[in-house]
Amino acid sequence: MVIRVRHLWNKITREVHFYLTSLEHDAERLGQVIRKHWSIENQAHWTLDCTFGEDACRIRSGHSPRNIAGDTTHCT
Repeated sequence: MVIRVRHLWNKITREVHFYLTSLEHDAERLGQVIRKHWSIENQAHWTLDCTFGEDACRIRSGHSPRNIAGDTTHCT
């Protein structure tokens, strides 16, 4: 279980996340792995948003979201 507390200006948020793993590591090592994962996730999101304007994109219906994302998992 990881509890995240964020202090943003005059607002404090608290989130609880649960992780399951078969890794045999101590809590400190697992914390490092989790932080590294979120670091990569946040950097990727920043790149997608700033480079491609992903957050401003309003493509939301039909096959458009998959097409614009380059999702080929539905192809046979």
